This record gives sequence, structure tokens and C-alpha cells, in this order.
Amino acid sequence: MAVIGGASSDEGFDDCFPPRAMPLAPPKPKPHARRAYVPPAECRAMESLARTLEKAATPQACAHLAVALLAHVPADMLQLVLQELDRLMRRDFIAKLPLELALKVLELLPAVDIAQNVAVVSRQWHAVAMQSYLWRRLFHRRGWRLDSERWALYCAFPRIADASRSLLHRSVAQIAEAFTAASPGALAPAVASRSSLYALEQRLDFDAARGLMDTSAPITTMDSLAAATAEAMAFMISPRDRINAALSRSPAFRIAGAGGRSPGSSRQLRPAALAHSPPLPPRRSPRLPHSVPAGRRPCARPVDWRSIYAEHHRLQANWRAGQCRVDRWEAAHPESIYCLQFDRENRLFTGSRDHTVRIWHLSETGSQITQLATLVGHAGSVLTLQADGATLATGSSDATVCVWDLKTCTIQRRLQHADAVLSLRFSDRWLVTACKDRVLHVWRRDQDYAHAFELAGHAVAINAISLHGDMLVSASGDRTVRLWDLATRTCVRTLDEHTRGVATLDFDGAYIVSGSSDRSIRIWNARTGACERTIANAHADLVRTVMFDRTMDVLVSGSYDETIKVWSFSTGALIHKFKNVHTSRVFKLMFDRTRIVSCSHDRSVSIIDFAADLPHARLLV
Repeated sequence: MAVIGGASSDEGFDDCFPPRAMPLAPPKPKPHARRAYVPPAECRAMESLARTLEKAATPQACAHLAVALLAHVPADMLQLVLQELDRLMRRDFIAKLPLELALKVLELLPAVDIAQNVAVVSRQWHAVAMQSYLWRRLFHRRGWRLDSERWALYCAFPRIADASRSLLHRSVAQIAEAFTAASPGALAPAVASRSSLYALEQRLDFDAARGLMDTSAPITTMDSLAAATAEAMAFMISPRDRINAALSRSPAFRIAGAGGRSPGSSRQLRPAALAHSPPLPPRRSPRLPHSVPAGRRPCARPVDWRSIYAEHHRLQANWRAGQCRVDRWEAAHPESIYCLQFDRENRLFTGSRDHTVRIWHLSETGSQITQLATLVGHAGSVLTLQADGATLATGSSDATVCVWDLKTCTIQRRLQHADAVLSLRFSDRWLVTACKDRVLHVWRRDQDYAHAFELAGHAVAINAISLHGDMLVSASGDRTVRLWDLATRTCVRTLDEHTRGVATLDFDGAYIVSGSSDRSIRIWNARTGACERTIANAHADLVRTVMFDRTMDVLVSGSYDETIKVWSFSTGALIHKFKNVHTSRVFKLMFDRTRIVSCSHDRSVSIIDFAADLPHARLLV
């Protein structure tokens, strides 16, 4: 584990957001110059004269008289006159306007000015500048979004947000040793991967977080382990579904006591079998502190939008400065790792030369990954994969595509091809596979994966594809990138400015980014076909993987030169270069707003985490 990069401050903007323990105090008013004593009778006479002149004279005449009177004011009294003039010239619109209008006016200012200038004018301005509504509007005006469902879960069950902090007092290894001693051979190799045991820990931690379980109670029966693990494995498919389902009933369950199989009985605990085990029985608990009626969400505390805005700003500054923590897990597979994907549910999928797909859980802090399951179904290297919800599709050098049901860890469909499957992508309607045989195969997901048609046009193997709606983009070793319309089954456009084979691409519906063995990265406008930007010599070797996000203005690339680079999408400027993340070729990477996850020929998985010091950054979308 290492921390690399520079400081994350952004021209003092971070100083405007002090820690919560040190709230920004409103400034004290500056003392005014002491007024000279004037007898009351003279004051009344002067005020009467001023009212008379105001009625009788024009404003120009009054101004001329004021200037003439100032000529007779002693120098030591001019300070008092200037202070009075300053007071008369100021108009405190924040104090005079309704709060709604004052907030509308402040919305037009940059956040830096609000934090540094507006908040220090006066106590009243400070109170308005700290309004959560104002920072919410500023947050959404930047195009940022907060995952409200994850926020609600985070507030209701903060300990579940980072399972690694609140796991049982007994480790996975200790539980495995206890069961192995009680029943040799009962823990099958499938469980030795710690998938079931980790899911069991997640389940126990969930109960402990609700205050409903005595974590010191012993686990004594194989049936109790099987039942708990079965439900936990189902819940781990989606943590959101896990929490929402648990909220509708009391999840209290004590894994101890009598009933079921004896500890000495042998029972194979495989994920596929566990998924069909009976679920845990519901139990009423009068001491449930946070019981929620079925169908209703838990009440979450209000969002502190100012803190969320500050964290998002600091996150962007970390990206620009390269301030991050790098975590690396050696030997995640026994062979090279060719492909990966992670999602909002903190699931990580990796495909390897060892013919397997492994499913991992990423901790919220990003400091650890834990293996959940190992899927075995291919006879060759797993070269490509995509997961969405409970569906996983994998392509292999054995010329097959396997469609998996993640709820049962079983293969739903096996699609045969003529040659190795190098890339695949699917949507609600389509599944598209790219093969070494130079043909794109299109399957209908909404028709039980019936083969629909084929698209031909590339001269050599198709290395990568990307799908957005009915638009498909393919990259080939023939130096071209092709844009296809699946609705009309035609090639719309051919992009051919690369000088060597194209190895990778990414597509968001409007722009295409391609990386090639000519070591360049090109950014194309999908509507016009124009190459709007070329990053020549982006790497010292073949550009193997690229991904971009226009809302973040970030493009990330990985290469056979063992480096990962972060670029500005809009300018093509290099933001940061990571040299020591891997010790061999980088095969695949993926990123979101907080981290970059990559895999390599060195068999490792690495996470470049830009939000290691930001507790709420994972809640950003």
C-alpha cells in the first residue's frame, strides 16, 4: 500500500471547508470610531435644518452644500464622516430580501466566493451562506449527483457501509479451522475460497449492526451454517436488495443451538447448492430498535450538502494532483488476468487465463477485496466479460460465451462460436460478440438469446467492441474502427486514421476513444466521423485499454509499457502518470468517480483510490 502524488489543495479552496469539529465562526464587527459629543439641542437643530433643505433644495444643491460643509470639518473628524458615508452607501440586500430571493442571488456566485467572501461579511450573511439548500443547488448546478438510496442506507446502517470495520471478532480463517476440526472435509474447495464464509460474516455483521445478535454465540451445526450462508449468498447479489429486504422484517437470527445435522456430519457447501437452501425463518423481535413497516424506506438524517460539495471538490482536486492511495493484491489469480469489471454494488469480476471468473467484494474504504465465489465453466482463457444485475456474460478462447445467473452461480446459456471470443457487450435487447473469425455475432437477449444476424466487414480479428443503444462500435487489427447501426444492420461509418492495429476503444453514444499499437489515442466524433483530437505517443508501447467520462473530463489509458495515465478529455493534456501500479502489461482498467481498478499480466489487481480520505465520496454518482 502506498500514497503517491502531491498536495490536494486547490488555491486555498479547501481552507474554506474546515473540519466539522471546527465550524467556521462568523467574524466580529469592526469597532467604529468614537463619536464626538454633540449637545442634543445642536443635534436637533441640525436635523431640522437638513429636513428643511431636503424639502426646499434639489438633490444637486444638497450635494453642493454637503461638499461646502465638509471644507469646514476638522481633519480629526473626517474619519467619523467617512464612516457615516460608508454606512449610508451600503445596502444589505441579504438582510432586506426574503431568504428565498437571497439564496437565488447567491446561487449565481462561484462556490469559492461564497465560502471565502460571502460567509465572512457578517453573522447574517454567514448564516445564509451556510444554508444547506444553497449548497445543494450549487452541487446539482455542477452536474454532480448523490446516490440518495445509498445515502439512506449509509445513514440507517453506517456499519454496513464498511464491512471490514465491523466483521465478527472471529476471522474467516478461525471459522474455517473450527469447522475443519469438527468435520474434516466438510468445507469443500468451493468454500475454501472463503466465498460462503465471507457471506456468512456479512450476514452476521448485518445482524450485529442492528443489535439483534450475540456475536459471541458459538456456531455449532452445519445446517445453521448452510442456511445462513444460503441467504447471505443471495443477499450478496445486491447489497441494496439485501438491506431493503431486511428492512421489511426482523432479521434476527441466532446461529447456535440445536436442530439439524450434527457437527460431525459431512456436507458439501457449494455456492450453487447453497443458493437453493431454505431461507432463514423470520422472527418477531420486540426489541428491534429500527423496525420499519414493509414497503417503507428507513428515515435518514438530512444531507449536509456543504460537506458533500466540499468532498466532491476535494475529490476532483485529488484527480488533478494525483493524490491517491494505491492498493495492490498479488496473485488474485494463478495466471494472467485479462478482463475485469466492478459496479456500484462493490462487486468486482475478474477473468483469467486460468479458465475461471472470480467474484470479489470491494470494501467501501477500498483497502481490501474479499473473494466471494469462483465460477468454472470455460475450457480456455476468459478474455472478456460483462455483468449487469444478476446476469454475467463471459467470452473465452474456447470459442464459447457463457451467460451466468449470479443468483445461483450457474450457466443459463452457452453460445458456441467458430473461434475465440475476444470481446462482448450486451444491453437489454442485444448481446454482441466479436470473434477472431472477423465476424460480429448479434443475439437477441429478449428472445432467449436467439441468434439474430451477423455483421461482416473487418479484414482481421475484431479486438474490442462497445455498445450504446442500437449503435455498435468495433475495433480491429485491420487499423479501422467501424460504427454500426444494429437497427438497419449496416455499417454507418469507417474510421481509418490509425497506422497500426486498433486494440481497444470506448464509446458513450457521442464520442469514440480508440487506442492502438501505434501507441496513439484518438478521440472521434461519432456523429461526424471527424478525429477531433490525437494524443500521439501516448504510451511507449501498445495502448491496451482506455475508458473516458466526459462529465469528469477524464480519460484513462493502460498500456503494455506497464503504466496507467490520466488525461484531460477536453484538451488531451496529461494529468498524471502512474508507473508502479503493475510490474507487467496492463490488460484492462475501469474507473468511476473515486477509483481506478486495473488488472495485469502480473496476475495482480490494483486500485488507485482518490477518495481514501473522503468518507462520503462513494455516495457520489
